Amino acid sequence: EADKHFNFKALIPYCQDSSANNCVSSLVATGPDGIEHVATYVEDFPGKTKYSFVGDDSVNLPSSGTNFIVSIPSLPHSQGDKYLVSSTLMGSKSGAENKFNIHTFSTAIFAVKVIDGRYTTPSSATDYKEYKWMGMTAGNSLPIDLSTNQLATCAQLTETRCAMPYPLPLDVNFELTLRMKIPVTGWLHGRLGDASASISKDASGNQVVKISGKPLLVPIVYKAFPEAELPKVITDFYANDPNFKVTGYKFGSPSGGISVIKILDRYTSSEFPAALAWYQAIADKAPYAATVWTFRSIQRGELGNGCRTSNDSLNGLVSTNSNMYIAEPPTFNKDDQTLDYKVTSPHYLPDGSVFKGTYNLVINSVFARCIYGFSKAPVSATISILSANGTEQVATTVLSEKNGWLRLSASNFTFSAPTIKVKLTQEAPEPEPSPTSTATESPKPKPIIKKTITCAKGKAIKKVTAVKPSCPSGYKKKA
Repeated sequence: EADKHFNFKALIPYCQDSSANNCVSSLVATGPDGIEHVATYVEDFPGKTKYSFVGDDSVNLPSSGTNFIVSIPSLPHSQGDKYLVSSTLMGSKSGAENKFNIHTFSTAIFAVKVIDGRYTTPSSATDYKEYKWMGMTAGNSLPIDLSTNQLATCAQLTETRCAMPYPLPLDVNFELTLRMKIPVTGWLHGRLGDASASISKDASGNQVVKISGKPLLVPIVYKAFPEAELPKVITDFYANDPNFKVTGYKFGSPSGGISVIKILDRYTSSEFPAALAWYQAIADKAPYAATVWTFRSIQRGELGNGCRTSNDSLNGLVSTNSNMYIAEPPTFNKDDQTLDYKVTSPHYLPDGSVFKGTYNLVINSVFARCIYGFSKAPVSATISILSANGTEQVATTVLSEKNGWLRLSASNFTFSAPTIKVKLTQEAPEPEPSPTSTATESPKPKPIIKKTITCAKGKAIKKVTAVKPSCPSGYKKKA
């Protein structure tokens, strides 16, 4: 129907056999000793729900499966050996379009312990008015632990079981492999240390997506204030926003008292001013810090010189432990000839220590050369970290190029709101030698060459010598 708009959110399941697609085929963990540990599938979690549906690959609509739990006994975390893999594909289409457009692909790994309890499960809106209402009273749609009547802090849950998350081991590298019939396009962002990624094709034409990296410790800003106790910096910032208290920030009920809550999870430049205001409200100190292994895709975009994202190759991945960053592909600064990123975080971790930032950019060499118009010659780079006041910070920076990828990283910089500027350069090829001018030297005159011929008139003989000799009248040149 041309006047309708359709959205989907599909959970990506475990590949139960080699013919399955749009699924996760493996999880491999590598410990600090370099030994690989292949995760063993345990169970679907939460399993089939009332929101599960059968898809159609021909219109880019995957079947909605389920998250799942694996076990890695040889690499346990603090509360056991179970890990939850949570992958989601989201898209939409208008009634006039033949296929769904994929908007977001995201994956996260959680260290979990499954506990029993009683919980409400998240509800799903099927009507626009209902969706709008739920968004304005977000607390009503979030899962509740019925034993405490508080928010359930589960990474995933059913009405009777909760996958409770615990810290991930920071020294373990996790590599996730997905087999996708519906393509994932080419720019990723997330929370991965020592990140790497690739997209290839298998014999059946499926996309094989490999993502690997270590978890990062990320400061989390999640703070609720009673309405009457909102800090002045917050009331001032939202003074001209009449919807501030009713568009997802309001939490609680009128009878129980209203709190205003802010969760920073929209990675756009428009969110930065709000983030800085909330950092002031919490005295520039993060109330929480979490271990995170996650990434999301940017399913659209054009970057520098018409270099578009591609469906059959990965163009790049940006990863940082910063609380806020811009998730879109980097801005190409024509004046400075740099790729510019902005990041921001509270200055302090929950324990009071100064938070040190890390930033990694992995970019396809061909894609990078397209942006800059470079040849295939080696590329060099400089990374500068500019503080909010414009001063340059000292940071550890690394550049390498290997197997078709440029890898740039910066670490140990502090906040707030620094700008990371990556400048790629390439030495111009040496010019071909050109003939040198000899105008300053007097040209040497050519030598005069004279010839001698023999001329005869009867018995009389004459020899004539000249540049162009000729016989006198009446004489003929003898052969």
